[in-house]
Amino acid sequence: MTATFKDHFSSHAAGYAKHRPTYPVALVDFLARVAPGRELALDCGCGTGQLSVLLAGRFDRVVATDASQQQLENATLAPQIEYRCAPAEQSGLRTAALI
Repeated sequence: MTATFKDHFSSHAAGYAKHRPTYPVALVDFLARVAPGRELALDCGCGTGQLSVLLAGRFDRVVATDASQQQLENATLAPQIEYRCAPAEQSGLRTAALI
């Protein structure tokens, strides 16, 4: 994690997971429609995984990153989702995988 990451959410991760609204299904449908493929989705700044879970219903695999380990510890688990503690710019995916 970079020294410049300002962590505003870790101390409230459980409440964030419980009270954060979910995303509209229309957004997930749109993302799946415009994606170049359905093999992989990257969810940067995933928080506790609200969007990651929805993406897992449309993509074979979801890599979900967040710089807050506490947020990830409160994330909803699913077989297709791999959570990684990392800032958005350090997903661990090859650049070609992001195109």
